[in-house]
Amino acid sequence: MADVLLAALVDDVATIGRVLVVNAGAPVPSCPGWTVADLVRHHGAVLRWAAEIVRTGGAADDGHRGPDDVDELAGWYAEGAARLVDVLRRTDPQRDCWTFGRPPAKAWFWTRRQALEAAIHRWDAQRAAGVADGFPDEVAAAGISEVVDDLFPRQLALGRCAPLSRPVELVATELDRTWTLGGDAPRPPGDARVTGPAGALFLLLWGRTDLHDPALSVSLPPDLSRELTIARLAP
Repeated sequence: MADVLLAALVDDVATIGRVLVVNAGAPVPSCPGWTVADLVRHHGAVLRWAAEIVRTGGAADDGHRGPDDVDELAGWYAEGAARLVDVLRRTDPQRDCWTFGRPPAKAWFWTRRQALEAAIHRWDAQRAAGVADGFPDEVAAAGISEVVDDLFPRQLALGRCAPLSRPVELVATELDRTWTLGGDAPRPPGDARVTGPAGALFLLLWGRTDLHDPALSVSLPPDLSRELTIARLAP
């Protein structure tokens, strides 16, 4: 699985770099107020931040800032991506490493987290350029699991989001796989469900699509639909 995610990371940062070269000034609809260049500066900073964490095993400063010149930005972004990929490849995934996820705190966390960060921002960049591609099944499934198991519980713990009044089943049709979002809610799953391709569920959890997406089949009571619509499930 780590090899699949790392390969996806490499592909996605390359795609983002290509979009930057021809669409640097294009607005990013899914990130209001950002252009593609702004998105690349943000993502390039995240790549460097994660690389330093994996390299040292400890927390790191995230105060990186990319250059304003687009040609320089493209090189800066590619260098940061290469730095991260190199350190991930050289690091034992089971080595102790600072994370913001659940225990155990291991380096593999950053392979998954950065592959998914790149995946969602590749989609953002492609959408700014016109049409966005989907996601490999393994990437979409990992993205759903991350939100359900790690990011949404963290959002709740930090007070960034209200808990759901009951659990929601997320059913990926092509994978024959089900996740339960809000599993600590007081009512058992089964009376609330969102069904669709794993990629569409991944986008829903990250706020890149909504419950009106025609790819999704939604069976939710109105109050839970409202809760899920306004919930900030991921950072």
